[in-house]
Amino acid sequence: MHRQTFRCEAVNLPVARRNILLGMATLAALVPIRARAADGQAKIADLVDADGNASPWAVANSGAKIVLRGYFAPALTDVKFDLYEAPAAPCQLCGMIHDAGANIEVEARVPADANMMKMIEVAGRIEAAVDRAPRIIAAEAATV
Repeated sequence: MHRQTFRCEAVNLPVARRNILLGMATLAALVPIRARAADGQAKIADLVDADGNASPWAVANSGAKIVLRGYFAPALTDVKFDLYEAPAAPCQLCGMIHDAGANIEVEARVPADANMMKMIEVAGRIEAAVDRAPRIIAAEAATV
């Protein structure tokens, strides 16, 4: 029986390694600017860290009024729902939600025409504390 072995061939890049690293560093530096520059509004990811807890920005601005846009995800009550960065519709193959981005709980009446594929604008107050998930309270919500 013949066994195939993988063999790696060295590739000469037409662009110098230094230029690639410089380009990657520039992109990394511009990412935070791009997140806020789209329309001047705060994003859900500005309020939530990678662990789902309140970000330092959210804790510092706790109690402040904020307007967020995102996608509706149903909850068990008519006065609470989650707001995701991307549509949180279930996968047609497995039924799970894949990479819908950061999310935040919102205390507001669910708009009558809300569905998981429509963008929602929420205006309310940030409630955030260290090591807890932030939420938007006393909010008004409407489909966009």
